[in-house]
Amino acid sequence: MTYDVDSVQVPEQTLVTLRERGPIRDIGARMARLRTLATQAGLVPAGPMMGRFYDDEIAASDLDYEVCLPVQPRADGSIPDAIAEARGELVPAHTALATKHTGRRDQMDDAVRALHEAVAAIGYRACGPLTEVYVTDLGSTPDPAMQVTELRIPYAC
Repeated sequence: MTYDVDSVQVPEQTLVTLRERGPIRDIGARMARLRTLATQAGLVPAGPMMGRFYDDEIAASDLDYEVCLPVQPRADGSIPDAIAEARGELVPAHTALATKHTGRRDQMDDAVRALHEAVAAIGYRACGPLTEVYVTDLGSTPDPAMQVTELRIPYAC
């Protein structure tokens, strides 16, 4: 499959994140745990769930990744530093290369490869983890073949 890769401006985001090592098959349970922690802390979601991947091999059985939920800052502009095992984070605005994948998550290898090739082609290195933005989820789009994921790699940081 061929992927179009574009340079995008990612706006500043307030996130709550949960980072652990383990198999990718645990990502759904981690997302549910993060949503629960955010709700218990009184935080309001402000966008789709995301995953950030710190290992080069996404298929690894002991993968270093985190699930992220964009949230609205509290009325005073703050976000908690820690919520049980999760943490709050302000991600500054940045430039990223991005592409969209429609289909199952286990069929994204070509999209990831296209991003890495594009970064190399423009003479930069990635300056942050591969980020997957889950535009749809199984609740809104039950057919895995119709899932839409935006993949991003920050560069020029």
